[in-house]
Amino acid sequence: MRNRIVLFLGLLLGVIASVSADSSPGGADAERTLELVRGWVHGRYSNTAQFESDLARKLPPEQIHRQLYQFFAPLTAGIPGINGYLVYQHASVDGSFSPPSLIRIGLLQYFTDPQTGKLVQRELNFRDGERWKNAYQQPELLQQVTMADVEVNPGCDFVLTANTAGTEVSGIMQERACTLYSEGLKTTLYARDAVVIRPDEYQFWGQFIDDSGAVRWGTESSEYYRMFRLAGPP
Repeated sequence: MRNRIVLFLGLLLGVIASVSADSSPGGADAERTLELVRGWVHGRYSNTAQFESDLARKLPPEQIHRQLYQFFAPLTAGIPGINGYLVYQHASVDGSFSPPSLIRIGLLQYFTDPQTGKLVQRELNFRDGERWKNAYQQPELLQQVTMADVEVNPGCDFVLTANTAGTEVSGIMQERACTLYSEGLKTTLYARDAVVIRPDEYQFWGQFIDDSGAVRWGTESSEYYRMFRLAGPP
């Protein structure tokens, strides 16, 4: 009889532990979404096809997407003191890796929000961009990065989810949570942004609007910037 009671208690505790693990909000979804991001976000990207299409359609200037180049390099070893899955990123004005052409140097940080269990994409932008240009080629240098070296605005986070088919990851920035003050316009601007990630494609909206909702930076088009991965090594 005693053995049956012990066996029953053991089974009961196992069920409780299983239910407790499965009931964590979004945990399984976050892991699945991160695996897709790991497989997809890497390499060189460009929206040249979109830019040329806009010109061919003779769209008005405010509807034309600027020509952009982006580079992502996963940091498989991570960085001590910065949690999550990290990806080095920079944009380029001409698609080259020449330091004078590089802008917006930083890291993408992917981590699970402990409150919601959802996967978050956060930008960590280097305060001294010059020091970290092409730093993906210097793992020993990146190991020295601390949170003091980057600027962070959690209001600019994207909460990511994968679709049921596992063919797309997407997220929308919280409305009017990501702000910047424009010295030139003497007003606060609000980011209106979203991301869509596919196996060979990275999309984003990238608008900044003012209090009236007018677009003050970025294309006025409702079509996202569509960047496709380029063939070949950097």
